Formats: sequence, C-alpha cells, structure tokens
Amino acid sequence: MKKINLFVFFIVLYSCACKGQVHRFYYELTYKPSTKNKTIKTDIFYLDSLDKRSVFIRKEKWESDSLFTTQSPVLSLRTMNFKVIKDLGNSSVILKDDLFIGVISYKEYPDLHWKLLPEKRNTGTFQVQKAEANYGGRHWIAWFTQDIPVFDGPYVFMGLPGLIIELKDANNEYQWKLKGSKKNVRSTLQTESVMDESLMSKEAYIKNKENFINDPLPVLMQSMADVSKSLEIMNKMNQQAESIKKYHRENDNTIER
Repeated sequence: MKKINLFVFFIVLYSCACKGQVHRFYYELTYKPSTKNKTIKTDIFYLDSLDKRSVFIRKEKWESDSLFTTQSPVLSLRTMNFKVIKDLGNSSVILKDDLFIGVISYKEYPDLHWKLLPEKRNTGTFQVQKAEANYGGRHWIAWFTQDIPVFDGPYVFMGLPGLIIELKDANNEYQWKLKGSKKNVRSTLQTESVMDESLMSKEAYIKNKENFINDPLPVLMQSMADVSKSLEIMNKMNQQAESIKKYHRENDNTIER
C-alpha cells in the first residue's frame, strides 16, 4: 500500500479539478469485531470519489461485486459486506448491506453535528485538524485536512471542510487511517449490482437485519422456494442457519450499536 506523501497528493489535488474521473482513496480499518474477546482485525476499504458523489466499500466486496456481470454473486457471512453511496450535494447516504442471501438497503441523511476543535497537528506532509461527532451510538473523533478539497471520509462520514485522514471511535474499537490514493481510469462509480433492491427506512432495515440474524432459516427457505426440500437439503439449510447465527454471535461489536 502506498504511503501518504506529497507527490501522491499533489496528483490528487490536481486531478480533483478534472471532471469525469474517479479518484480512489485507500483506508485501512483496524477494528475489534467482538465484545467477548480482544481479537483485532484489519480490512482495506476504497473511497471512490467522483464530483459530488462517492462509494465507500471493502476491497474484497468491490472485487466480488465487479464479478457479478460474469459470475454468480459471492455469498459471504462478513459483517463488512456493506456499500455506502453518498451524495455530498444533499448530504444523503444509501447503505446497501449483503445479508448472505440477499441485499437490504436504506437511505438517510446522517445527523452529523460536527464540532470543530482548535487542536491541530502534522500528519505526514499535511496539517490536520480535530473534529468530533456522535453517530450510531458511538462518539467519533476525526482528523481532517483542508489541503485536500474532498469533503468526504470513511463509512457515512462527510461534511467536514476537507478529507478525513483518520477516524476512530472514543473506545478505540474502530479506527480508519488513510493510506494512499490514486487516479482511477474508471469514468463511473460502481453504485449498483445485479442484486439490486428497493430502499426501506433505516428503522425497517434494522428490524429486518435483526430478524435475519436471530432466525435466518425462514429467509433461507424462501430462497429455495422452487427447489424440492428433501431431508438432505433441509439439514444443510439448518446447518447454514446455525452457522450464520454463530458468526453473528461471535462478531457482535458492530459499527453502529
């Protein structure tokens, strides 16, 4: 992964003035997926920015979504299977979440009341400033730089007067750090997938997700509606349902809580 350096971001600053080109920012997430142990995991995320829109997505999910046009969707138990589509023009967010067998989505206008603090420091070649906000049951601390005129950042976070370089919650359970960037040859954002879906309210999304995590079997059975449910198939579906419940019990420290 490229280190943050003056040359890389000089290219970014120059390129940001160009229309029709997607620019990719690389973020590394270090997080604690479970409330029951001290296991730490890392993931790489892409923030793809084009004009006033962006897509924030885990690297592996971006790669699997890119295969949808030629292959069947890749089913995964991962809790990081979301895609965040932001419209910075109206401060709206669409979050699409893969739940192993399907996708559920909601749209919201995050209530981010950023508090800009006077504290500043140097990170790499940039001066960054501290800001704080509450969202999703956590208190978040951000460091942003006005040297990069992209008013965006990891996950649903946006609206600061510059790019977010670092973002962590007050308990140090989730921390994103910018690791680099590059000019992308793509001319469009990857906002859709073959498994597109209708939007619901965030409240309905939370309820649907909780229902699925607590009892995934009905959803699994519905997906097999046109398949003869032999005893062997039913046993496999029950095993699958138990695996899903076990995974989410062991990965219960979600970003929003």
